[in-house]
Amino acid sequence: MANAIICHGVKSKESFFEMVVPLCASYWFPWLQQKLIVAGVPTQVPSFTNSWLPDRNYSADVDVLKRQVIDENTILIGHSCGGGLLVKYLSENPDVKIGHLILVAPWIDVLHQFPQYFNNFEPDPRLQERVKTINLFYSSDDHYGDMIIKSCKKLQEVYPNMRVHKFDDKSHFTGDMKEFPELWELCKSFIEK
Repeated sequence: MANAIICHGVKSKESFFEMVVPLCASYWFPWLQQKLIVAGVPTQVPSFTNSWLPDRNYSADVDVLKRQVIDENTILIGHSCGGGLLVKYLSENPDVKIGHLILVAPWIDVLHQFPQYFNNFEPDPRLQERVKTINLFYSSDDHYGDMIIKSCKKLQEVYPNMRVHKFDDKSHFTGDMKEFPELWELCKSFIEK
């Protein structure tokens, strides 16, 4: 049976503490979670502790991730730093096989701005062999600029078979974005197979 996990990114410490709902319940995450659940796919959106910079901790994130069911039927969806978490985790754990990996505006720190989290890791090119599909969503107008765009370009180089969904008007897929129909259509195509 398929399941899904949506991994959120980070905020600045100030904006994180100003939030009135948890980061894991922001943006399009609850909308997509509900769509997947109604379609019969149990879906978790775990809350990662200290989800602000510079305090986010990779080991603590892995501890949360390891509490989830991750197997060959799992759809992993990572937004921003959550995408970087998934790429790093899967790169460092070659025994883990999943169904589908979806990266939304992923940040893998190619500019080396957050070495305490990413530790200058390199994505494992063999990851493609352990995943049915890898999909990348990004927008050319991402308000984080090169931080995200260069991460996306690096991933496209490492994973040439990855399917790329490029937009010009979605920024960082945050803000007032409460629905993400293009991502739902992709997820639905996996479920219907």
